Amino acid sequence: MRLARGLAFALLVVASASTRGNADPLWRLMELAQDGGGGGGSPATTRPSDLSGWAGPARLTSLPDLLQHAVRNAPALQTARIDISIAEAQIAQTYARDNWQLRGEVLGSSRSTFFGGFTIDRSTVVTGNLDIARMLPTGGTVTFHAGTQYQRATSPLSGEPATNWFDEVSVSFSQPLLRGRGRWLYESNERRAEISRDVSVLQRRLVAIQAIQTVVSAYWDLVLAERQIAITQASLDLANKRLELTTLGNQGGKIPRSEIPAVQQIIATREEEMLGAELGVLERSIAVRRATGLPIGAGELGLRVGADLETRDITLDLGQLTERAWAASPELAQLAKRGSVALLDIQVTENGLLPQLDAALTLGPMGQDDKFTGALENLVKLKSIAVGGSLTYQRSFGQEDVRGRAREIREQRRRLEVSAVDVRAQIAQTMARAVAQLELAKRRLALSQRAIDLAKENIQIETDRFNLGKATNFDVLNRSEELRQAELRKAQAMIDWHKAEAVIDALTGDILPRYGITLD
Repeated sequence: MRLARGLAFALLVVASASTRGNADPLWRLMELAQDGGGGGGSPATTRPSDLSGWAGPARLTSLPDLLQHAVRNAPALQTARIDISIAEAQIAQTYARDNWQLRGEVLGSSRSTFFGGFTIDRSTVVTGNLDIARMLPTGGTVTFHAGTQYQRATSPLSGEPATNWFDEVSVSFSQPLLRGRGRWLYESNERRAEISRDVSVLQRRLVAIQAIQTVVSAYWDLVLAERQIAITQASLDLANKRLELTTLGNQGGKIPRSEIPAVQQIIATREEEMLGAELGVLERSIAVRRATGLPIGAGELGLRVGADLETRDITLDLGQLTERAWAASPELAQLAKRGSVALLDIQVTENGLLPQLDAALTLGPMGQDDKFTGALENLVKLKSIAVGGSLTYQRSFGQEDVRGRAREIREQRRRLEVSAVDVRAQIAQTMARAVAQLELAKRRLALSQRAIDLAKENIQIETDRFNLGKATNFDVLNRSEELRQAELRKAQAMIDWHKAEAVIDALTGDILPRYGITLD
């Protein structure tokens, strides 16, 4: 608002300047500011606060350039890319389940017994263990174990120390048979992370479509503002020409001087409207810069596009377009992905209702001797083999926490289904409105073109009547105003057509390929 008031004040300073000259509205604004608003005096001294000093030249651009810049620099798209990278990092974190776990420990203890101030018994035990374990896709665990133990004890009878070495190597396997069993459970965290990544990819597509649609809409608003200036400028030129003819007719005695003020009034009105239209162009330029991420500041305000407003004849099938929009909708796809996560969470949670039944098996050789080498030799020769197994059952009764969690997730999934129905209805409503707006714009174009043709014909008729003395300049200029309004309505109808087409393309997902936008 502060910027708009500043611009309006600057424009009012130059309100009396001539509207002829350069066709570029922003360039003309700077020209007027440098002229100081005068018609024949010396140019005003340029001050830092002059419009030409901070608005800068109007930069010529095109829609493809604006869209490419928006895709590269839009903060929302950059954030979406970061979210995808975060999701991929979360997927990588789940790979830790395949890692081998290494665990080693050394334990030592020494005990002495005293009687009458003499040591009658002393024992020392040193144990070393090394385990390597890894989870299996079935939910079980395999463990490779190696251990050695050294014992030294002094007999209270003989007083001679005795040593003993005990070595063992074994492989252990444990497997849940009910709760926690299955590859799908083993990979559940990875599946969640992958779906989260898919949701982030869909979010990036949604953000890209919304960003492109915003830029396209702002672009056509700027085109309309430029067209409004061109139409008003043409009307102003016609009024100036009318003033010249009237002045010459008055000097020749054929036209009374009372016809001159009417033309001058129209010229003053058109000049005022030109100033407002030029401010509108500047505001639309700033909106385009904001939508595309272009710099906004002193010397970086104006844009110029000058696009072709012509429309094309297309046939629309509302039912087919709605089906395509549903199939291409990133919002519906995101809801479906979140529904998949909820279904996976329900399955994982309900798995916790099963009783725990775990089987374990251990197998491996052992070696024992009073020397380390002897114990190791006995181990290698498989003189002693240990086999062990276990079956563990455990069950909790009630389990209201698990049941409540499963019910909660089911309700969340139902809410996603309701949201999907609502989103489908919103898409259908938006598509129907866009198709109706496009069809209505086509009819408005035909009607406004007819009004333009009739207005031109009426201008000629009123001009002939004026030359015959049967009409006034006021009548002729009223017909000119009717022509201007009809041309403005036609321009607005064309812009509405293009905006409605952009909405349809955004809903069907065609907006990205239409403008050559690709998302890696």
